[in-house]
Amino acid sequence: MRMTQKDIARALGVSLITVSRALNENGYVSQELKERILAFAQDNNYVPHKASQVLVRNKLNRIVLFSSSLPAYFWDDIGKGIDAASGQIRPFNYDVRYYTVPEADSESYVRILRQEIEHGANGFAFVNQRIYDMKQIFDIAERAGIPYVTFNVDAPESRRICYVGSDYEAGGRLAAEFIGKTIQFRKRAHVLVITTDQREDRYSDAPNINEQRLYGFRAVMHASYPHVTCEVESITTRLNPGFSDTQIFDLLRDRQGKVAAVYLTAALNATFLEALEQLDYRAATTVLHDIDSSALHHLETRLLTAVIYQNPILQGYYTVKMLEHILESKGPHVLPGVEIISNLILSENRNLYRNHALFIT
Repeated sequence: MRMTQKDIARALGVSLITVSRALNENGYVSQELKERILAFAQDNNYVPHKASQVLVRNKLNRIVLFSSSLPAYFWDDIGKGIDAASGQIRPFNYDVRYYTVPEADSESYVRILRQEIEHGANGFAFVNQRIYDMKQIFDIAERAGIPYVTFNVDAPESRRICYVGSDYEAGGRLAAEFIGKTIQFRKRAHVLVITTDQREDRYSDAPNINEQRLYGFRAVMHASYPHVTCEVESITTRLNPGFSDTQIFDLLRDRQGKVAAVYLTAALNATFLEALEQLDYRAATTVLHDIDSSALHHLETRLLTAVIYQNPILQGYYTVKMLEHILESKGPHVLPGVEIISNLILSENRNLYRNHALFIT
């Protein structure tokens, strides 16, 4: 049976109003008595009733999340998860804001962050992205004394309370296992891996998720499929609005009929799928990360073989829920993270993505 404030008051021989004041920090209670009440509540796994909490607090809890804006399909799915969680906690005095900041625009990022601090933000969530001055951003939140979590890309060296997101090396390993098993008996066991060179775009030392995926991919290939030849090509294509070039097309055209599989680590789905449409690659295994409408369509047409899906909808949802938990519990400075396990999406199980999308309706 769930412990109530009445149970705590009865057990400690104090009034109900005293227990309420201690637990809700609403009114005077001596420090000694407050510590006794809080310790007893914690030892007996007391969980406050949210509706009651709303009645005793007039404060609006403001949660703010930040990400970049591209690729839009990915951050839109993050937003769907955020909206789902926001709807659940809104009745309990929570206001959730989500900003997709233009690429590499640290100035706008910092301006919005400072505005939210002035407006009374209680918790932040950041994606540790190389294209922004994340050190300055973390420092601003820390100096303001506002707790924050990271999602999608972690910053373990920061003072973040936890991380919500995927293991990118694990995503690369999953791609390698699938491709290795698919082509291991082919005469020409040759894989083309297309990644990006982000050294010129780096603003900070945040992790390079493409390098992490590539590391996991190579580790599995070396250990389990040593006879498979892996050719890695780095391109400089950027995620900028309206930017396009022929680098991916040229790579695929030059290796047409010469490779058994192609693996794309970067979020350049549209350019990659357009090249596949123009070239004959149906005999090859083709794998990329994350789903947009075009990828889902080409899973159905089998132009695309598989997608490594890290479920951004769940990432957005659990990030909000973790911040809610932190603000409600006033818990420890560091909490266990929430790992979103990557799924392998094929034509045969493509409805798994649709099932995840149904989660938000």
